[in-house]
Amino acid sequence: MFSVDSKNKGIGLTDPVLLEGSVCGVSFVSLLNFLSKTGLEEFYPNKLTLQSLLEINKNSVYEKAVSSLKDLPWCFLRNLVKINAECRNCTQISANHGEDTEDLDFDLYTADDSDNKVNVHDLIVALFHCADSFLQQEMSLKMSMCQFSVPLLLPYGNKSQCSLMLWALRDIVKEWRPHDLSESRGFVEENIVQANIPFYSFVRLKNCSLSKSQILNQVLSRGQQNHNIFIHRDMEGGTLQREIANGLVEVCWYLPCGRENLDIFPEPVAFANLRGDVCESLTQFNFLFQVSTATFVFLDKIEENEQEVLASLQNVKSKLVLIINRREKGATEDMMSVKKTMEKLDLPKSSAKTKDPRVNGAEFSKKLCAAIKASLLEVKTTISIVNMLDKASELGLSVDESKTDKQRKTADGLKDGIGVRNVPQYKNQQLPLQGDNWKRLSQLEKEVCRLKKPGEDFKSQLEEEIKDIKKKQRQYKMSKLMPSIY
Repeated sequence: MFSVDSKNKGIGLTDPVLLEGSVCGVSFVSLLNFLSKTGLEEFYPNKLTLQSLLEINKNSVYEKAVSSLKDLPWCFLRNLVKINAECRNCTQISANHGEDTEDLDFDLYTADDSDNKVNVHDLIVALFHCADSFLQQEMSLKMSMCQFSVPLLLPYGNKSQCSLMLWALRDIVKEWRPHDLSESRGFVEENIVQANIPFYSFVRLKNCSLSKSQILNQVLSRGQQNHNIFIHRDMEGGTLQREIANGLVEVCWYLPCGRENLDIFPEPVAFANLRGDVCESLTQFNFLFQVSTATFVFLDKIEENEQEVLASLQNVKSKLVLIINRREKGATEDMMSVKKTMEKLDLPKSSAKTKDPRVNGAEFSKKLCAAIKASLLEVKTTISIVNMLDKASELGLSVDESKTDKQRKTADGLKDGIGVRNVPQYKNQQLPLQGDNWKRLSQLEKEVCRLKKPGEDFKSQLEEEIKDIKKKQRQYKMSKLMPSIY
């Protein structure tokens, strides 16, 4: 289905190097077990290529029903590359419609089909671990085009280690119109990792029963048009326990269109979402807190060890906001733990936003949205993802750009291939489909749509010339340069 470099086979599940290299062996084994379950172990690490994904064969042309867990990664990738937002539904084996009805009725009470499903976050993390750097870029770009959140910090098997996905995000370019350009109808276009914009982080303490991701989706959606940017528990496969994705940090961007009656925020804003408990991903939490304009912590109550984690932070007064989900049962004890923490941290009352059990998520999201808007008015400094590099290195996070030997080798190969030759001449030899024939073909196709001369004879003449050019293009074989690029 997908090719793998024969010189660089996948690492076996019992490989001693991998198990020794993990601080937390059980977590790393979980990663390897998940890769084995989904048929990805031969591609680990970073052996699944963009070239193999773009290869045209019977598996890419025809839709294939998902009959086993090993089909799920390919179902996800095929749909993602087509920018099909339904790709996140590729999390379970297709139901067998030929089953007997009586058996199905019995299954309603006895069956547990969790073995036929995977958590979509686990699937995404596994694919990013198996993808090479070029495929990671393509996946991030397509996910962004589908209006999904994309990985910012990718966890290893050991949750205390992760990688800043700077290279993977570099292909994403966004356009927006801030309100100060609305009259001139101007807009800003920028590579998103270089954009200096406010950056807000959302995390949770382990006992929080409020869906952080669902509230975030409601904040970022206009009116009743709720868009699932972040995967949450009420989505397909959202209730499955995560095996390898705890510690994943996703990021998305809100971009204004320049119309005050439509824009939720008047300027672009980045939102990061940490998956799992803060106390299990302290490195990610510390990183997010230090680079964020403000950090919102979702909680039901605050335990002693969690209080110590929050107390270890600096500048909490201006950067920490507690989102308290008040429950009817045990509310007094829970609120006392919050009050004690706020007194210890010397937090003002404005740093706490409480969700009453009688208030639904949509109403509370408006309250949270107002808090973010108020915070934006006080923003003095912003940061780009590129400028987070130093902070990541300081905290011991790896950066995907620092280990991209394949990119450097490819670039060196291209330079060596060109040598001292004339660049246009070299391009004509190695990229013949991008030469004069391609330019002429583009002109002809435009002319067919906008005929300068009337009559079917002229149109037939153009179509015949197009046919001749395409025939010439089909005669070209792949040059030596092409395999090194893709």
